[in-house]
Amino acid sequence: MFGSSSNGKDNGVEASSSVPDAQNDGTSPQASKNGPGQNPMGAIDEQKDQANDMRSPTRKSADESANSEKKRRSSGVGRARDLFSSAKQSLHNLGSSPDNKTTVPQTPMQKLGKTDPALNVPQGSFNNSAGESVPGPRSTFFVGVTEDKNKKCRRTMEDTHAYLYNFLSTPAPALSSEASSKTRTSITESSTALSETSSQGVTETDNGYFAIFDGHAGTFAADWCGKKVHILLEEIIRKHPNTPIPELLDMTFTSVDQQLEKLPLKNSGCTAVIAVLRWEDRIPNAQSATGSTAIAPAAAAAVDAEKSNEAKAAADVPAGQDAASTESKLRKAASRQRVLYTANVGDARIVLCRNGKALRLSYDHKGSDENEGKRIAGAGGLILNNRVNGVLAVTRALGDAYMKDLVTGHPYTTETVIQPDIDEFLILACDGLWDVCSDQEAVDLVRNIHDPQQASKVLVDHALGRFSTDNLSCMVVRFDSKAVQQTASNQSQQIGVEGDPATTVGGLSEAEALVMESKKQLDETGEGLDRIPSDLIEQDEEHDAEPGPELNADALDKARKDIKPQPPPDSGAAGGS
Repeated sequence: MFGSSSNGKDNGVEASSSVPDAQNDGTSPQASKNGPGQNPMGAIDEQKDQANDMRSPTRKSADESANSEKKRRSSGVGRARDLFSSAKQSLHNLGSSPDNKTTVPQTPMQKLGKTDPALNVPQGSFNNSAGESVPGPRSTFFVGVTEDKNKKCRRTMEDTHAYLYNFLSTPAPALSSEASSKTRTSITESSTALSETSSQGVTETDNGYFAIFDGHAGTFAADWCGKKVHILLEEIIRKHPNTPIPELLDMTFTSVDQQLEKLPLKNSGCTAVIAVLRWEDRIPNAQSATGSTAIAPAAAAAVDAEKSNEAKAAADVPAGQDAASTESKLRKAASRQRVLYTANVGDARIVLCRNGKALRLSYDHKGSDENEGKRIAGAGGLILNNRVNGVLAVTRALGDAYMKDLVTGHPYTTETVIQPDIDEFLILACDGLWDVCSDQEAVDLVRNIHDPQQASKVLVDHALGRFSTDNLSCMVVRFDSKAVQQTASNQSQQIGVEGDPATTVGGLSEAEALVMESKKQLDETGEGLDRIPSDLIEQDEEHDAEPGPELNADALDKARKDIKPQPPPDSGAAGGS
């Protein structure tokens, strides 16, 4: 027995700390066992307690620290659990609060969209500001568009683009005041009748609308134009069906400037390039640069000429009969043609590929241009460092109300009859592309790429590879030459002009349908408001504005400070004229 204990010690087992050796302390095991009034188990417990008390102070302190740390951790976990539960409940209450919707930040366009359904139309594919527009069964052109913020150089994207596959159908001539009145009435009635059917009443016209707006001093002007210009243009065409499109484009740009000036954000502006592609019945005209004239303005001019003829007036022939006879004669000589109209302000550009050659259909309005410099000087301004009054690099733009007396919104316009056998595609792009790429180079890069979406991407990638420092937006419109020729030659299947078998009389345009759908959603959600605080909108836009390369920021601030605030319309002396 003792040998076993000795072996245990030799093996390094420390037993003395728990049970002392009887021989070492001189106590006989027998005497301990037979002592009066003692419990053997109690003696063992007492010996254990004594042994625990004999432990080293260092180990005792470590045990106490471990127990204290364990309690501290347990208490910390409990507090964290309670804090997490409290935060979770707070988030739940916040999400279920009816007032939580008002805390969601909105852009100025979203705020104004509550009063104007056109501004609330959702973006379409490829970020199309006009809304969702796709080619129809009889489309003779196809659109591809690519945009890039160019994040290495710009922190915001200030470009906007828009396109429609079914722009307003070409109106028939209105050759008397009575006919014009009926036309406007039928438009209102058809819009009301088809308001519930929305897109079901859209007329396929195969008339195209394409636009790019390059913003500066914020995104507001470009965003607003992307949502509104095509709608304003349609309204003006309806009101003036006999007026040539170039004049109507000028009227539209003027209307845009007037409306932007009334909105809260008067300092934002944008350059613009717009193209309208439509079917027209045209008659030969040797005096026209295109060799032909649209039948509506030609018929109106002929009727006016006949009315002023003294012999015709003496014959006492009813005016309506004269008008009908004149239109009938002109239609016999007319032919269906594809016509492209363009308008631009600033340095956004449009190029037509004609048999492989680049044909520019726009004009760069820059401070470095001699003609524009003379115009600015004549208006009382000056060109400093190729900028208008040292501020703006372009001499024409939409918006920029603080410089409207110098920076006009009147566009450069063109009219081109498309030749299906040699006209291949269009390129519309902002100056981010044209600053690093020539017209012909752009045409050569994408001429053999028949997918317009791929072609637009190639051009944007090329500009990035050339280290363009501006936002990039590029739109390519590819013509289907065979389809154009077939549509023009087949009298029974013509499309795009009022009175065609395939064109619904009084039907909705694609733009009208998109706006009606937006208005319907606003009515259903009840989000429409009577008025949006203008100061809040202006504050939001100023915070996000980025001057960009078009502006000299320091000169811009000075120009703004020089503007004297205008009194409200209802202020002033009572009874003043």
